[in-house]
Amino acid sequence: MTETHDTDEVIQPKRLGLLAQFAGPDELIAAAEKATDEGYRNVEAYSPFPVIGIDEALKAKGTVLPWIVFAMGLTGCLVGLGMQLYMNAYEFAGAIWGLSGYHYMISGKPGPWSIPAFIPVTFELTILLSAFGAFFGMLVLNKLPRLFNALFRSNRFADATTDGFFLFVEATDSKYADTETEAFLSSIGATGVEAIDEPTSGHALPNLIFLVGAAVGTLALLPPLYLYYVWAAPTSTAPRISFFKDMEDQAKYKAQNTSTLFEDGRSARPPIPGTIARGSGKDDIPLYYGVQQESDLSASNAATPARFAAFSGGKTPARFVQQTESDGSPDAGDAAPGDDGEGQPQDAQPADAGAEGEAAEPNWVAEFPEALKINEAFVERGQQRYNIHCAACHGLAGNGDGLVSQRAQKVSGASWTPPTNLHTEAVVTQPVGRIFDTITNGRRKMPGYAEHITPKDRWAIILYMKALQRSQNAAAGDVPAEVRREQPSAS
Repeated sequence: MTETHDTDEVIQPKRLGLLAQFAGPDELIAAAEKATDEGYRNVEAYSPFPVIGIDEALKAKGTVLPWIVFAMGLTGCLVGLGMQLYMNAYEFAGAIWGLSGYHYMISGKPGPWSIPAFIPVTFELTILLSAFGAFFGMLVLNKLPRLFNALFRSNRFADATTDGFFLFVEATDSKYADTETEAFLSSIGATGVEAIDEPTSGHALPNLIFLVGAAVGTLALLPPLYLYYVWAAPTSTAPRISFFKDMEDQAKYKAQNTSTLFEDGRSARPPIPGTIARGSGKDDIPLYYGVQQESDLSASNAATPARFAAFSGGKTPARFVQQTESDGSPDAGDAAPGDDGEGQPQDAQPADAGAEGEAAEPNWVAEFPEALKINEAFVERGQQRYNIHCAACHGLAGNGDGLVSQRAQKVSGASWTPPTNLHTEAVVTQPVGRIFDTITNGRRKMPGYAEHITPKDRWAIILYMKALQRSQNAAAGDVPAEVRREQPSAS
């Protein structure tokens, strides 16, 4: 196709190549093999479905896309790992050595070079950059996006999506020549050969595209310009711009604000006299606190000693300060080194209740609360909860030889304070309410379990603990007669 201007100058279209059509996939493969054997290299095949063997026939070169993906993935791996090593190791070490940075001790990492902790970010960046490399690499290698292809103007080429099989020999091929190449394609079985020229008209983009592009480009510059303005401007008292004000400016009354809705002009409403919070259920003092009555609650809080941990610059394990209860004996928590074997510290001196600086011992309950249903199922529930929360330190039998304690003694040696043996006299004779308070609030190095164990499960644990104590200190009369007869008599 040619285009004639007012000056009578004829613009010759640029020849792009020759398009040859073949009868079927077998003919297409045979023609591709003959073309490449003849020396043609810039040859492309088109078919309505994948044709097995066409790549070998065209002698197609392997793509470099896998290497691009590998390079991008390796870059993401090194960037993610290096970034974390710099921020968590270099800056961290700088803080230790007094150079720079921030000294953070987080998640119990074994020092600043914690490679396992860096794996998630490193993995994510590796996958992210690999995906970018695959996507954009494919676009570049395929010369995409292409707004136009001259082949689409060929009526013959429209069959490429239905039943047409084509070879296209590009004019850039070193062996290409219009007449000779056309004769060669006909000789290898082409049913038709068509010259494909570059269109000489229709190259210019519509003006509307330029206008839309200019508008989009201008709008895209506004957010970064605003961010730069906010960053460079001095501190402002004006409220920030918010596009979703429903999360910031809600129609509600705030505390200590005035209100025209109520007669007293206050937005916050006082509790209605004589009412309690729904679902509190804490009116059963023995069940929820382990003491006889509400007046004992303040004494219970005062009797629970504070716990302190002293660290030696991170070089030695934490050492917990032992404190003695108001009666001078340790509780069901954990005994410290230096005990006399019965849970009583050797240097502990009894303190009088009500002495100066000491709070009176609460009136602990000595029996299980009436609200509990004491039966075999409740004991089994206590065993289950005990094995989950207590056995790790106190041991399955309550001897203070749990796996955590055994491991700690091997690692820390004398610096480790072993858990209390639950079968010592000091623990066996304790009121159940005091043991309940120990599980709830903790004592010395034993933490409180109020957030992890419900009140009824705490009582179930105590019931099972009493069963353990009785099993270890049982007399012959505690065994039922029918079971006692089945046991062999001692020689």
